[in-house]
Amino acid sequence: MLWFKFSRRYMFSPKSHSVINIIALVSVIAVAIPTAAMIILLAMFGGLSRTIESIYSAVDADIEIIASRGQTFDVESLDYDKILQNEAVAEAATYLEQSVMAATKSRRTTVMLRGVDSMYMQVLPIADFVVRGSANSLSYGALLLGTAAASNLGIPSNDYPVELYALNRRQLSTLLPTSGISRHETVLGGVVSANAEIDETLALVNLATAERLLNYEGRRSGVVVKLTKGSDAESVQQELQSVVGEEFTVRTREQKSASMNALIRLERFAIILIGSFIAIIAAFAIVGAVVMLITEKRRDIATLRSMGAKKSLVRDIFIGQGMLLTLAGCAIGLIIGVGFSLGQQHFGWIKIPGNMVFESYPVELSALDTLLVVAIIIAAGWIISQITVRAKLGAK
Repeated sequence: MLWFKFSRRYMFSPKSHSVINIIALVSVIAVAIPTAAMIILLAMFGGLSRTIESIYSAVDADIEIIASRGQTFDVESLDYDKILQNEAVAEAATYLEQSVMAATKSRRTTVMLRGVDSMYMQVLPIADFVVRGSANSLSYGALLLGTAAASNLGIPSNDYPVELYALNRRQLSTLLPTSGISRHETVLGGVVSANAEIDETLALVNLATAERLLNYEGRRSGVVVKLTKGSDAESVQQELQSVVGEEFTVRTREQKSASMNALIRLERFAIILIGSFIAIIAAFAIVGAVVMLITEKRRDIATLRSMGAKKSLVRDIFIGQGMLLTLAGCAIGLIIGVGFSLGQQHFGWIKIPGNMVFESYPVELSALDTLLVVAIIIAAGWIISQITVRAKLGAK
């Protein structure tokens, strides 16, 4: 293409005025900076989103089955074997949950006690978030607490005694209120650190202990289900709903965290929108370089026109010049943004002080996000180049 040959020559040949070189360099840098910034921001946001998802996956299963009415259900009323027969179900576990009071010698706090069976840890990766002690302590009757809950109780170390108090529905009396309280003595077996909301109320014991304390023998609060890799959660949800019937509600993690997921999508859209505005503003730096080049090449333009070159060819030459500046800045920004993101992803340059689960700021580079940034920058450069050249040389 003839216009491209002229654009490339003007781009790489020495300019007669050093000021044009400076303006062209500034234009390239102005495009490179928002390109790199958008790639890094989206990579950091992607890493943060994935981290939030992994944290919530510690307490929220792929699929959860609960009673449609009431807080608990008879374990015999649910066909557990049929759930496991579904090819997409990797593991499943039941649990019993209720709010109770936890107390030490001098402090007390309210926690959400969840009694879990032996398969629970196969469904949810709680063990990955244990920062002190061991998840295996559940098997011998110890208690797992969130970091904030353990701090509220002033627990200094593992094996520290903790008392749990719950309402005893079988002995509840208005005359003797204390007779309606069940009490259980245990020790701290481990501390879990996930996020502030979970850490404040999380308390895990084995299922037998929860049944005795809550007087809910043979009853459950729900079933957590882990799906095989690549399974469609919504399709499996429909299949399991037909198995358990209307007495139970089957919901996916996406549905359970619908408001949070909507907020994450909105924040991502806001980042892209703001980044696009910044990219458009940065692309205006190309205006100066293109205008100065057109001014300098007036004699070349007159020569081309006298040789029979159409005005559209002349316009395309300088639009091509603007696009080459855009592509140069975009390429530099792409190298910086991708390089920094990959470096942070693999080497963890930026640390998170005081975080016991993640040492460095999470980053996840997405090819789709990177291509989106490149498309936005190129589109902005093309639009600005078109407007500038047509305004300077005329539309026709």
